Amino acid sequence: MEQLLARLAEEGAQTALAKASPIPEEWKSHISTDLECPSCFRRGAEVVRAGRSKSDGQVVRQAYFRFGKSGTTTGHHPFCDFTGNVPAGHIPENLVLFSTAKDGVSRAVRELVCKGIALHIFEQRDIRAMREWFFRQKQQSQFVVTLEPGLPAWLESLGRYCHWTPRRSARHFVLTDDVLKIPAFDFKAAARTELALRYQPVLKEMFDKKIFLHGVSGRIEKMATDFQDKSVFDPTALAEHYGLTQDFAEFICVNHAPLAKLGNDNAPLISLKNTKYLLAFAALLLFISDWELNAAVGKFARIVSASVTLDETLGNVMGLNPFYDFEAWAMLKNLQELSNIEVPAMTVKEELEAWITDARRRTGLHPPESP
Repeated sequence: MEQLLARLAEEGAQTALAKASPIPEEWKSHISTDLECPSCFRRGAEVVRAGRSKSDGQVVRQAYFRFGKSGTTTGHHPFCDFTGNVPAGHIPENLVLFSTAKDGVSRAVRELVCKGIALHIFEQRDIRAMREWFFRQKQQSQFVVTLEPGLPAWLESLGRYCHWTPRRSARHFVLTDDVLKIPAFDFKAAARTELALRYQPVLKEMFDKKIFLHGVSGRIEKMATDFQDKSVFDPTALAEHYGLTQDFAEFICVNHAPLAKLGNDNAPLISLKNTKYLLAFAALLLFISDWELNAAVGKFARIVSASVTLDETLGNVMGLNPFYDFEAWAMLKNLQELSNIEVPAMTVKEELEAWITDARRRTGLHPPESP
């Protein structure tokens, strides 16, 4: 905000505005028609000056641009990353500040971005074009969130305690009282088998559709809660683009020394911390190459092989990682497409404990074991 006001003053050969001076109407008009939201590309920005304390004049609220609904302006698009009550300075998770280099990965990628711009392989306009492309994808590919928020955690627990294989349905032992009284009888294993049989259709569907929820069920639950009955971006529309980006990012990890030394040889990409910078860079090269992998690899080779004086100011741009939370969103949609499943009142562990308690009571054994 302050940079823009200073530039407008310079272009108009005027002195810089004092802190309390009103912004000229012609400046406001220019800002409204010239500035665009970096996510949904709407115009109509309004200036909100920094808030200052009446007692000591210190800034208590950062200056910012507001895209409100007023007059002919419509505010942010409903799918915009800045829609809603977001604070000043808010940066959505899928936007990447290449200027912020705080670790080995972000520093290495920042250098690649600076060299790429210096070599004219891509420009800021390409990064903007990619953000607009992604926004159009969000508009064209949508689905409504209807997932029961408690389902992911229950399914994860069911899969953790109870295993299903194609041979499972052929094995069923009748657990008579005599069987339960076997001296070394494993009640916990029996409980898991019985529960697997009880929920065999659910486990079979999870097995067939490769539903793996370890480590992501909590995230999916929050997404289902926050976006319940709302229309959201369908990430499966970019499944092919996601696969290309993952493969290309891993290629860069292996073949760029500053990144190769940070990862594990057995899992070069997965072992990296803070991969959003790398994914944003890989996606950018693929985007300007029309998603042709070999063309993108060629551009990467030119960047890393060139000897150019590094101008770090060229990295002061905001990139896009269009695949933030991709796997979680894709899994959420997959869960919605499962057969109608009602989450039981008891947790999986409680059902196991209840079965063990009942079985041990039949044999006169106390107290029950915990699964």
